[in-house]
Amino acid sequence: MPSIDADTPLPSSEGITETSSSPASPVNRQRTPSVSITPPSGRTRGESHGLTSAIGNIRLSDTNGRATLSPEPRRSRNGTPRRRRSSTGAVEQHEVADEELPDDAFHSPEFQGAFRDAKQLMSNIQSVLGSSNIHEAHESTMRKLHEDAGRLAAFEYPATRTVGFVGDSGVGKSSLLNSLLDTKGLARTSNNGEACTCVVTEYHYHNRDTLDIRVNLFSIEELQDQLGRLLQVYRTFELHRDEITDAAERQDMEANAKVAKDTFQAMFRGRLTDEACLIRESYGDVLDRLTRWAADARPSPLRTYHTGLSPQACSNTLMELSSEPASRDSPATWPYIRSIKVFLNAHILSRGLILVDLPGLRDLNSARRIITERYLLECDEIFAICNIGRAATDEGVHQVFDLADRAHLSNVGIVCTRSDDIDPEESIRDWPGRRARHIEQLLEYIETTNKEIEELEADIEDYEGADLSEHERRELAECREDLRQASIRKQNYDFELKEYLITTRNRIIIDSLTNTYAGRVTDARVFCVSNTIYWQNRNARKSEAERYLHLSGILQVRKHCISIVANSQRRIATQYMKDQIPALLADIELWVQSGARTASEERREALCQTLDSVERRLRKDFASRAFCRLARGYNEDFTEYVYNNRHVSSWSRSAKNASQDWAGWHHSKLAMSQRFSTKE
Repeated sequence: MPSIDADTPLPSSEGITETSSSPASPVNRQRTPSVSITPPSGRTRGESHGLTSAIGNIRLSDTNGRATLSPEPRRSRNGTPRRRRSSTGAVEQHEVADEELPDDAFHSPEFQGAFRDAKQLMSNIQSVLGSSNIHEAHESTMRKLHEDAGRLAAFEYPATRTVGFVGDSGVGKSSLLNSLLDTKGLARTSNNGEACTCVVTEYHYHNRDTLDIRVNLFSIEELQDQLGRLLQVYRTFELHRDEITDAAERQDMEANAKVAKDTFQAMFRGRLTDEACLIRESYGDVLDRLTRWAADARPSPLRTYHTGLSPQACSNTLMELSSEPASRDSPATWPYIRSIKVFLNAHILSRGLILVDLPGLRDLNSARRIITERYLLECDEIFAICNIGRAATDEGVHQVFDLADRAHLSNVGIVCTRSDDIDPEESIRDWPGRRARHIEQLLEYIETTNKEIEELEADIEDYEGADLSEHERRELAECREDLRQASIRKQNYDFELKEYLITTRNRIIIDSLTNTYAGRVTDARVFCVSNTIYWQNRNARKSEAERYLHLSGILQVRKHCISIVANSQRRIATQYMKDQIPALLADIELWVQSGARTASEERREALCQTLDSVERRLRKDFASRAFCRLARGYNEDFTEYVYNNRHVSSWSRSAKNASQDWAGWHHSKLAMSQRFSTKE
């Protein structure tokens, strides 16, 4: 029995129904029948959603939307005359701004109207509560209610959301960012395994065609503080390593000392030639020397702002700032940089999204790992990037989820790159049965069409250069048209094969990852992309490029990222209207009903009337169709972000461990614990 590689997709029995009709007829000198292959119909919902447009573009011979394997009728050479193709002007290309937008209930007129009304109601309540001097009394209930109403009247939902991309060197993270930003070559890529990202790089929106870069440097005081802490950690371990007996403590101190050493080497490369000097001299003398070196090597503030850059100039500048220098004797710039912000006119950023390029968690330089770990805690959503061929066993992805678990982060997704890196022959071996037969059938159609093209090219070559009769000229024209049609068929067959291979493996990988990280990621947050397919077709004719761009998976990731801002704003605004406002109204009503002695009967009556008016308005708004849709969205969010992310097994283990711990307690200790908890 052959061995099973964890990184090799296993055959699946999911419902794929390949066609079983016989292949196209042998080559005919007049015309090879054209066929149309139906891609597998048994797709899951997540797979078919992103491929609707692509599938709609690959029908070859059926005009009513049903694909078949029936040969097209042979076209007679003496049939109806062909229409000459009209010449067009500029080639129409794909426009990112025209891509399908996610369902955006937040920006709908109904939702925005309800949100404005809610804020106006809070402003009215604030005015009513502040219409007398009652709220001026220090520490009074009315003062707190008035302040709460003012805070709600001034409520603003967050304008931006941050999405972090983290992955090991060479997995295609920078290429993915270039594709999402639709700017080729901006984030520099590396093929030699060297890290290209040594500092956090944020991509922000601005409405200009040129690009700007802003570098946020650490101050000298901040650098001195960092150097002092790193030096203390390094000296403590190096001077007292033999005194450390606890294995866990020794491991932690050694790891921290390595962070310090890596940082010193990056900052003072070419100067710090003898590491022994870090412990040979006094702490104060060493720190003073390191601080002077840092002040000399720190980039000039004049280099922190670059404007009016072209994409190529911006890319070169980013390479200088955020990567290791080409010379091993030159100090790195990145340890002096807190972060880099790049401002560009990219559609994906236009609604408030901020994309962040982060160093990998498995970077050989431990200082860079620390940068990533700290920044990930500030991201609203995180994508772990990996190569699709190693997705199931990628250690970098495991570490991202481990960090997310420790930090109680739930918004973690996965993007698998190089989805186009798949071989038909290997797939036939990996997927026996119906899938293999379907691939073989597609390969047969491609081979048949290739033979037809070769024969037509030979016929055309025989005709050309000779003195042709009228009949022969017609035959030559027929051959050229046949060649054009055969070339189109071959392109479609090639696409159908590519699409079948890619989407089939994508589904297998997505299922594998959702099982591996069950409870921590859903298939809605797992994507498979091909940056190669995207850029090969990005500037092609729109009618020809669309299906390939959809197949690349980049459009689906871009759509998901754009939805993050609106979905987050919707959740926060909904919580404001359905939780915070009713809570304030309940507090005010309780104050009124308590018969507060500080207010006159007329004032309490005015407050009651205002509350009744507000309550009627809110009930009307909450009963509208917009809020019905909002409620459904709220339930979907709860299912995705709460219910599906329950850590039942982890909770069960914790409860079991706690019960075992309690079982060892003496009954008097348990009674004392119960008595104190009752008092609390």
